[in-house]
Amino acid sequence: MLIMPSLSSTTDLENYKRRRVVTSSNKGIRYPSKIFSPFRSIGHVTNNVPFSVSSLGQTFIVTTVVGTSFQIYDAATLHLLFVSTTETDYPINAISAQFHYVYAVWGTTLGMFHRGKLQYKIDSGAPSHLQKLLVFGDYICTSSEDAVYIFRFTSPNKQTAPELYTTLTLPPGSGEIVKIIHPHAYLNKIVIATSSYLLVFNVRTGKLVFQSQPFQNIITDIDVAPVLDVVGVAFDNGSIIAIDIKHNKSVFEISCRQKISSITFRTDGNAHLAAGTVEGDIYFYDINRKRRVHILRDVHSAKHGGVSSVHFLNGQPVFITSGGDNKLKEYVFDPELSASSQLIISPPRLLRSRGGHSESPVVLFFTEESGHFILSASKDRSLWQFSLRKDAQSREFSQREKALNNKRVAGVSSSLREKFPEITAMSYEPNREGEWENIITAHEGQAFARTWDGRRGIVGRWQLRTSDKGTVSSVSISSCGNFGIIGSTRGAVDVFNLQSGIHRKKYKSHRGSITGIALDALNKNLITAGSDGELQSHDFKKANVRQKLNLLSPISSIKLHSSTNLLAVALESNNIVVVDIATMRIVRELHGHSQKITDFDFSSDGRWIVSASEDLTIRTWDLPSGFCIDAVKVSSIVRSLRISGNDEWLATAHDNEVGINLWANRTLFKHVSLSQISDDEIRKIEMPSVSGELGSSGGVLEGAFEIEEDDLDAPDSGVYVSPGQLYNFLLSFSNAPRSKYLTLVNLDVIKQRNKPKEAPKTPVQAPFFLSLGLTQANESIDSTSEENGKPNKSVSTKLSESAKLLINGNTKNDYTAFIDYFKSLSPSSTDLEIRSLHGLEGNHLTYFVSAMVEVLQSRREYELVNAWMAMFLFVYGDEILQTFEKKDEVIDILEKWYELQHNEKKRFDDLLGYCNGVINFLKIE
Repeated sequence: MLIMPSLSSTTDLENYKRRRVVTSSNKGIRYPSKIFSPFRSIGHVTNNVPFSVSSLGQTFIVTTVVGTSFQIYDAATLHLLFVSTTETDYPINAISAQFHYVYAVWGTTLGMFHRGKLQYKIDSGAPSHLQKLLVFGDYICTSSEDAVYIFRFTSPNKQTAPELYTTLTLPPGSGEIVKIIHPHAYLNKIVIATSSYLLVFNVRTGKLVFQSQPFQNIITDIDVAPVLDVVGVAFDNGSIIAIDIKHNKSVFEISCRQKISSITFRTDGNAHLAAGTVEGDIYFYDINRKRRVHILRDVHSAKHGGVSSVHFLNGQPVFITSGGDNKLKEYVFDPELSASSQLIISPPRLLRSRGGHSESPVVLFFTEESGHFILSASKDRSLWQFSLRKDAQSREFSQREKALNNKRVAGVSSSLREKFPEITAMSYEPNREGEWENIITAHEGQAFARTWDGRRGIVGRWQLRTSDKGTVSSVSISSCGNFGIIGSTRGAVDVFNLQSGIHRKKYKSHRGSITGIALDALNKNLITAGSDGELQSHDFKKANVRQKLNLLSPISSIKLHSSTNLLAVALESNNIVVVDIATMRIVRELHGHSQKITDFDFSSDGRWIVSASEDLTIRTWDLPSGFCIDAVKVSSIVRSLRISGNDEWLATAHDNEVGINLWANRTLFKHVSLSQISDDEIRKIEMPSVSGELGSSGGVLEGAFEIEEDDLDAPDSGVYVSPGQLYNFLLSFSNAPRSKYLTLVNLDVIKQRNKPKEAPKTPVQAPFFLSLGLTQANESIDSTSEENGKPNKSVSTKLSESAKLLINGNTKNDYTAFIDYFKSLSPSSTDLEIRSLHGLEGNHLTYFVSAMVEVLQSRREYELVNAWMAMFLFVYGDEILQTFEKKDEVIDILEKWYELQHNEKKRFDDLLGYCNGVINFLKIE
């Protein structure tokens, strides 16, 4: 407890008021964010780098590339097995899997991974980045634009890193290398396809074995045919030629009239060839009949490069496709049927798939308090539900609408149907999920909002149209889940019943677009925000305006914390204001962002607001203090962010990123300083990775519990420890419990109360042999303790610990050690130590009072010093009175102590009286 300084100390107090709360000395923590630690990024499946298929016994393994990591799937289920834990320095350009090993190239580096961990990393020394990769036997072939580098394992079981074996230089004018393959039964030979030639090299000797004639069209892909000596060659004009490289002749030629990106041969006994195109279609040909069999349209998005890879599993009627749209699909051919002596080949059907957004998400929502699932709407016009625990539980919402009679809309197949326009706003409510629709979305340019069934993952029955025919700009669902509310760009607000889809109410009051809608938990107050800068509070039942608040700036979005009735409002002036909706008054203003605020969210207890802006910063605001307690700079603009219901996760969606970034809340695992920070302390933070390697040293718990070295030296590092005294002009009370000094003052009363009521009973007479031994022992003790009625000198000269410290303090004129020791004693031990001061040589009373004077002069331990003095005067009061007339030294030091005590008491009483007067004045109405 602290006593305020006297009014005469105004100058000193002003200096302390003006001190900076945060200084540059507080910098130095290794994590740029005190609160959030990057965990991992979800929603990634593959990019435009072709995947690799390998077999382990009867199991096929699919390895896909995701930036600087790769992911491994089981082809039988497409379940994610694991993600590589070692991030590469640059994005991976090519990948190849062989048994338990995965080989990858990035930059000029070749790497070998075992179970996702990097085993070897070799710099090829290539003048440009490596682009292609082939692994067969003990050889690893990788290429840059015009050269192939051959590495070879020299140790058994690949115990040491491969060594550079030779470098193959292509003939002049060969063009850029497109792909490298190893034909069946071709010992130590590879086929290199350039943009214009087919080249066959012997990797053991490094010699060019075969070179084809130049082709008129550009080669885009090649693949090994199931027939010996034959390879399929695809061109940019859509033609496919099967070439016998041994006899240098064409076997057959077909065309699909689209630029081909990937081809593959079926190997289960059916002479089929599949060709993927940059338009996203896949063409199937019967080689024996030399005609087209089927076409799969829009398998992958043409906007993202179409089909990047298509591959038939060896010996099975199953093929896998991937594309730059972040999707991995698996199709199967059903058994062929015969009719009228002709075989009917059924079209392939989708067996299973994995995917995510192909463009950056724009709206996020956690669907439950535990943070298991998160809803995500993207610029690619899709709505996904991602699982934070298991990738196989993620799903895309179906956009296939039903007619009013509960039948599907007739027309073209779903693969050709255009998706709904981009989602611009979304609201989710878990109540009533499974009974009727519990998700509402607003779409770009549409005058109605759509409903969705969150449990079934399908589009709902209702289209909620605006009453003024304006475009839907904002949506909301009541906490009970019964009402859906939509706002229009023309200022109207409409309420619908979600069970029946019937229009219930209409509000019309804003002059501009509705930018936010919020309804309290009791369905009493409906808050609407507009681009006209007004907040309006409506009676939800009567549909009339109760209160208005003009914020003098256009409102971009609002968010209500239902438990506290606090409404956060983002303004176009780059600020956030917090409004109490009960009084419609501003209670906090949060200034700090320099550009437009893109999104923000409350923590579950309503204490924090986390906001993001186009200035690339994410800030955390503490509402009780109004301070910005954390801020970091990210690499791309955050378009949406959400905090999970249990405050474990912060999810962010960024521009130019298809995944959702997860950040762990470190305050759940350790004490974190939540003091105000300044703008010069904002640092750039590493973004979460697919593997989760960057943020937390391999796991969220390790990252949260990891101790930063700079935090140990920082003055503001976690738990606040109160100092013994803040400033020397403040009168400080002791940190000891109040009961301790009360016991010291009333120790004699406590002893009297605890005195036994009955006298001790005489013990039963012991046997004669025991009593004899006891008598002899007592006599020996008495003989050693007294000689001729005088105390033994060795016993009387033994000093207590406090007496030693008191003598030492008087010699050094510093009683700090004595006071610290006295503070550690219990009340009964303190009484015993004070009574034992008789053993001191010299004036023991003077020593003790001098120690008390020193503490009183320092204005510390105020009540504890008074308790010690009260006990001291109770024990030695008579002895002091006897020396009073002699004007002994103890009288002088007692007078000094009395003067100090009187002055401090008067100062204390004056301030206490002043504070009581101010409080009584404020109580008067």
